[in-house]
Amino acid sequence: MSSSAARRLKAEDRREQILAAAAALFVERGFEAVGMADVATALQTSRPTVYAYFASTEEMLGALLDDRLQDLPARLEPLLTDESELSFGRLFLALLEERELLLLLGSGGGPLFRERRRRFLAAIESRLELRELQRRRMGPGREQPLLISLVLDLLSSAAYEQVTAGGADPETRAQVLEKFILGGVAAVAGHGSSGQDAGISVS
Repeated sequence: MSSSAARRLKAEDRREQILAAAAALFVERGFEAVGMADVATALQTSRPTVYAYFASTEEMLGALLDDRLQDLPARLEPLLTDESELSFGRLFLALLEERELLLLLGSGGGPLFRERRRRFLAAIESRLELRELQRRRMGPGREQPLLISLVLDLLSSAAYEQVTAGGADPETRAQVLEKFILGGVAAVAGHGSSGQDAGISVS
């Protein structure tokens, strides 16, 4: 076998190599600043080689996010189906384990990113068993789907800030978030029908 043949990668391995290089560049420079030539240069290969697998950086990004979002529910399942009461602090710490996904979702601001961020939050929300969660937190008949969405936005934003800026100890931040969210939920639940004035649906 020639040395060039020995260096030749299987198609699936080459595809994964291209995606890994693209992910690193998207996170480092921002999606809009990365072109196909940049990916080829990072891999020390030719642009035609990269184009043989992906037609554009948008296609690369879509593949990266789809792969990670597809597996997200399974990764979160043990936490979200735990028989013990859901801890928002634990959910925050679980989101920190999704570092690359958070960084990829934060690497751009176009429609593709907005759609994938929506899917990211929906993947979590679909596992929360919302009606049961709302009954435990707010009592029967007090369904507040908007509140759940706000909580998930807060947790994902806090997780993104943690992985990009650091700062507070993650465990400390998790405890603060838990108290803050539970205090807010209790305040809204005790607000009665006036919650409708704030745009929150209260049955």
